[in-house]
Amino acid sequence: MNTWIKKNFNIILLIFILLQPILDVITGIGIHTWHTNITIGIVVRMLFLAFVLYSVIFVYKRKKSLIFYAILVIYGILYMAGMLIYKDGVGLFSEIQGLCRVFYFPVLLISLYSIKDEIKISKMALMVVLITYLVCILVPNCLNLGFKTYEITKAGTLGFFNSANEISGIISILTPIMILILVNKKKILLTLIIVLIYLYVILTIGTKTPLLSLGITIFFTYLWFIHQEIKLKRVKRVAISIILLLIFIAGMIVILPKTNFYKNIETHLEFLEVDNITEVFKDKKLIDHFIFSERLTFLENRYKDYRDENNYLQLFGIGYLKDGKDTKAIEMDYFDIYYSQGLIGFIIYFGIYGYFFGLIMKRRKRLDFTQYMLYISVVLSLLLSFITGHIITAPAVSILLVVLLILLEKKQKTRILLIGKNLNIDRPLENKLMKLDINKYELDFLLVTSKRKVYNNLTLEIKIKKYKPSTNTNKIIEKIVNLLKLLWYQIINYQMYDECYCYQEYDKLKNNLGTISSSCYNIYVDKTNKKKQELITELPTDNIKHIIFKTEKDCQEFLKSNPKLVEKCLLVENV
Repeated sequence: MNTWIKKNFNIILLIFILLQPILDVITGIGIHTWHTNITIGIVVRMLFLAFVLYSVIFVYKRKKSLIFYAILVIYGILYMAGMLIYKDGVGLFSEIQGLCRVFYFPVLLISLYSIKDEIKISKMALMVVLITYLVCILVPNCLNLGFKTYEITKAGTLGFFNSANEISGIISILTPIMILILVNKKKILLTLIIVLIYLYVILTIGTKTPLLSLGITIFFTYLWFIHQEIKLKRVKRVAISIILLLIFIAGMIVILPKTNFYKNIETHLEFLEVDNITEVFKDKKLIDHFIFSERLTFLENRYKDYRDENNYLQLFGIGYLKDGKDTKAIEMDYFDIYYSQGLIGFIIYFGIYGYFFGLIMKRRKRLDFTQYMLYISVVLSLLLSFITGHIITAPAVSILLVVLLILLEKKQKTRILLIGKNLNIDRPLENKLMKLDINKYELDFLLVTSKRKVYNNLTLEIKIKKYKPSTNTNKIIEKIVNLLKLLWYQIINYQMYDECYCYQEYDKLKNNLGTISSSCYNIYVDKTNKKKQELITELPTDNIKHIIFKTEKDCQEFLKSNPKLVEKCLLVENV
């Protein structure tokens, strides 16, 4: 059992992350249809957390994590003791539920960080999660089946989801990931479709959070782009980018008055009996109502509740109920945690958060555009936790934040992908691989399954992954199956390798950094009545950084058909 978990933990984690939108859809339907207090979403997430805890303690045996778990368990016991002694145990189940929900984030952060080297989640997986959320809002809204974002007065539709704040938070912290992926994509039509769906959704939800996050993300992305272009002295591209930015701003100015977001602003101003938005900033109460949605009032009320309690509850938490009824949350995570969990709970919570955040920053990767966008996502989570809440106190959102934090840290090993039809690796390559330090390198072998017998001449341990294309006689089924396989492979492995080498033949897979080849004319067999030279000319080389040849003859043969690729060709002769 433990061996199976160790082998499949990463894929289980990946599937769980991809299922987040589905869990929230089921939760939303359950709340609106069956009016349940305990939802399937929280049940599944708690069961998964229990699975992660079991894996960390009994499968991977990370003993250092036990210290943190022990601290949290002791605090939890003291917290519940306060509820039993000073609140007579009224609503104890709800208090425990609140405790588990809020501390979901630090427990998951402790657990996944302790086995971070076993976790390989691609940014494409997070992109798929975002698109799924967007589609699950778009489709119901277009069919006029979506639930309302607000119960009264304000406009906005949320698809089949329940919590506008949580869904807005998820969309917000994944916005930089969307931009990161789309910037690297050359398929303009697909990019345009995703952007239009995204804009439609954030403008029809009716909340401020996603639009604010988009503005912040675009601003900092633009700063990075301008900095890089100025450094390379590309004045023309800077000028074009400024024009495009102005066009985008002008388009948003035209579109905004027709959206639910703008309608809600008008409705809010009418309710406050304000003719001009500038009047809002002249009155403290108007600022609270319009900007903070009365969160400052909720904060004041919560402070009074906290002040009226005894010293024990102030230290270990006053809980989530007052006189047996749910207390209105402030919806500012830092304050909600402080008052509900008390001074000790607050120190433990953010002590753990700060400790692991510090470790991640200390071991972070070299700053490039990918890391830069991840930083923006994390900064957005810190900001939104303060002004809108439901980020670190909501399991549905905090799960994604933990993944984003782990992605920031530099991996201890360089990941190398070998691609070929079998494991019968040629002797020079085998000799090189045998000299690799297994403490510094991690080797994965993508085996494109063929009818040939599989050999393994290596004594160095490598992980075998099989990619077997469908050969169904029905061409339509074959294409659909192969497309699904390709999509799944990309979700799992997108930008997950530092180096990628193809050998034995030129492979159709996109290689982000490199490829090793043998004699090109001896590899390809004419199966489509094409000449061998035509086959070589059609090879996909745009994404290849280097093409490495073992002999001068092979290199010259290749350059006859591809003279423009001379700068990519390297000669590494056989020893």
